[in-house]
Amino acid sequence: MNRYKDPFFHSASLFLFAALVLSGCGDNESGGDANAATATLPAYERIPDCDGMAAILGDLVSGLTPADDEGEPGRYQEDGRYGVNCTWLTPRVESDNAFEMVKGGSLSIGITVDPQHSSDEKTLRDLGMVYDDARVEALGGYVVDMGGKLDPSAQLGMIGPQVVVGSVNISFAAGGLYLQKVEELKSITNDRVIEAAVALHRSLR
Repeated sequence: MNRYKDPFFHSASLFLFAALVLSGCGDNESGGDANAATATLPAYERIPDCDGMAAILGDLVSGLTPADDEGEPGRYQEDGRYGVNCTWLTPRVESDNAFEMVKGGSLSIGITVDPQHSSDEKTLRDLGMVYDDARVEALGGYVVDMGGKLDPSAQLGMIGPQVVVGSVNISFAAGGLYLQKVEELKSITNDRVIEAAVALHRSLR
């Protein structure tokens, strides 16, 4: 397994709180919406693998290298949920020079489909964690902003926006070995990943 990957995947715990809220907390209260969302869920077979995702993302991952397959989550099905997790590494991560390697970073994108739970937009909005974006709203979804102060022009960080449509959640994160933002990923902004999420959501329809 690539020596860089473990610290980045450990950052997944940063999304735990949002995942709990996104899962909702009542079966009856949002049952109608949940049923409607389930009716349009993408089949597991429509979830792209990492190569397929890269083809959709285009320039967003241009110049980055897919993480090696050993230990890579990729597509999965478990406990009624399914999806895909993909990571790309910047050139410096592959450097033999340790001083250069630590300046590198990685981009991680995950698609999660959870038919058993509907998202709780109202709770998130009440907490100030919803960012309004017309592109996402046109799909019937919304953007989750953990910090409540999303700057679309800012570089994507370790806790990036999550774009939710029904029971499909697409999340983004980027950073370096020490969770810092890295120069090689400075062109990947919050706005660009929201646009990428819209493209991914459309590809699942």
